[in-house]
Amino acid sequence: MNTGRNDPCPCGSDKKYKKCCGLVVPPNATSGADEAKRECGECTACCDGWMAATIFGHEMKPGVPCCFLKDGGCGIYARRPSIPCRRFVCGWLADNSPFPDAFRPNLSKIIVAKILWRGRLAFLLRSAGSDPSESLLDWMRQFSTATGYPFFYEQNGEKFGFGPPEFQQDMLSRLQSGETMW
Repeated sequence: MNTGRNDPCPCGSDKKYKKCCGLVVPPNATSGADEAKRECGECTACCDGWMAATIFGHEMKPGVPCCFLKDGGCGIYARRPSIPCRRFVCGWLADNSPFPDAFRPNLSKIIVAKILWRGRLAFLLRSAGSDPSESLLDWMRQFSTATGYPFFYEQNGEKFGFGPPEFQQDMLSRLQSGETMW
């Protein structure tokens, strides 16, 4: 069942779908002045080693936080590299993010990363200390069903995906041929 633009948003925000998860934003648009801009604040999940990257020759991966992380903040903020530091924006923090506050990484222990599947928008729920909770997965399933955006996640070391029928077929094909899902 498709959500109509004037229907309540399936994410539970109490907004109309067209003003929430169904918001159509032209490229290079800025968020409205009436919206509170989200900020990282005390959240350092992306630098705590949950995302894999190499920063100035130093490897960062699960269990190995960024070596430039000092006293809860970036010790090289002014000279941090473009990739990944300046270009990565967690899905919760992104302008016009459809994700509710429950997805804030330091609260949910999940980092939402925008990725592409067959050239289309998809999301990866990356552990930032724990597997996604059932309530977050329920929200994501409703969001995926309403928008058609698939998502990937991990539970107890196993990889899973959820999305429209063509996505499910693609994932089944990958598994049958021995490929990884993501």
